[in-house]
Amino acid sequence: MGSIDKGIQRSFVLWLSGISLNEIDTLAEVKDLMEQGARVELDPSPITGPQAQHYQALSGRLPAHFGFFDTLMPLCRLPRPQQGVNGYTVVEEYAGRGPAPKMVPDLLRAAGWMVEYQEASPPELLDCVRGLMQADAPSATCKIVKSSMAADVSAHTTALREALHMTRSWVGETGLLALLSDTQPATVGRFANINNFLAEMGVIERDEQKGLVNWPNSLAYYAGHGQLWVNLLGRDPQGVVHPQDEYEEVCATLAKALPSKLRAPETGAQVIERVYRKEELYSSEYLFCAPDLVVVFKPGYAPSPQSTRLDFDEETFTVPAAGMKVLAGVHPSNVRGFLLASAPALAAGVSAPEPAPLSAVVPTLLHALGVEYVDMDNPAIATLFSPPYLEAHPIRAHVQAQELSEEDEELVINRLRDLGYI
Repeated sequence: MGSIDKGIQRSFVLWLSGISLNEIDTLAEVKDLMEQGARVELDPSPITGPQAQHYQALSGRLPAHFGFFDTLMPLCRLPRPQQGVNGYTVVEEYAGRGPAPKMVPDLLRAAGWMVEYQEASPPELLDCVRGLMQADAPSATCKIVKSSMAADVSAHTTALREALHMTRSWVGETGLLALLSDTQPATVGRFANINNFLAEMGVIERDEQKGLVNWPNSLAYYAGHGQLWVNLLGRDPQGVVHPQDEYEEVCATLAKALPSKLRAPETGAQVIERVYRKEELYSSEYLFCAPDLVVVFKPGYAPSPQSTRLDFDEETFTVPAAGMKVLAGVHPSNVRGFLLASAPALAAGVSAPEPAPLSAVVPTLLHALGVEYVDMDNPAIATLFSPPYLEAHPIRAHVQAQELSEEDEELVINRLRDLGYI
């Protein structure tokens, strides 16, 4: 398979972040695309959030591979200590510990495509698409437009219909046209504050008068959109849990107790689906800076805003404001995205029977365009392709590069040195 498939000279990806397919599937242009193309629902990995899902959809990699886990992180877990600031303070963080991986525009450019990537607000979407249509290129071209859609998608349906009509005309019958969403707002019935629950269990000790955390007597804490940290001696500012045996005991106890004991007060229903050990989810060289445990809530529940900041509510469970929706910290199925695409390589009118990982979008698009790829967390989604194309262009089962880059080798060596192994 060459760098550029001779049958596809143009491709357009319309990335509408924040919508579900059933919000737009009555539009004539979307119906046509569903008849002509293939579609699949997309599940992000824990921990859910717009920034993490952006990375997955654009790079084909899980953000943990470059040391990104969440947009809210305890300051003590970042490599930039601040004098005079409590290390347990939760701050916003949008970058990882290491360099970000190559994104799909870079991968396509390396394969010979001329790529234009733009982001536009919903009111600017149509003008952005129209401008890209006028800026034609003489050779194979891919254009990608991302727009974070407002909660009321109906306000932008006219612009969306015209944008789809223009992009379909531009790519033609032999091009690739894709409609992508990496997330959608989730309705939440209850917020839960895990820090409240940890205090009730005696895992966190609070000052009776001021309610502040007594860190020297606290074993663990919750922050961000799924992070559960052990207050580890030698790592955390006022850590008390000894490494190895005591650490393992705390992790095992929390992983077992949270799903079984934290239950909805009205019904007794389970609130936490599962608590993962970090080794169950991550395997990159940045495992050392991953949360000790990752909490996945049951559908319909989310961490309270106070708990994401390592704070407390008056009650463990609170009711969100009427009509409030969230994008982070919820079950992956609650913020499920979709890919709907047509191209000569893809089957017509096909719907994948099961959701695919969000990080499978990039290898799927690359494979449809005839572009070789490595260093992906998942292969292309085979069920979306036509049998003749798969026979001529089989999907590679192994998508990881065999050797570490010089940068990766240096990161591993430095980490081993920090741990005292070399």
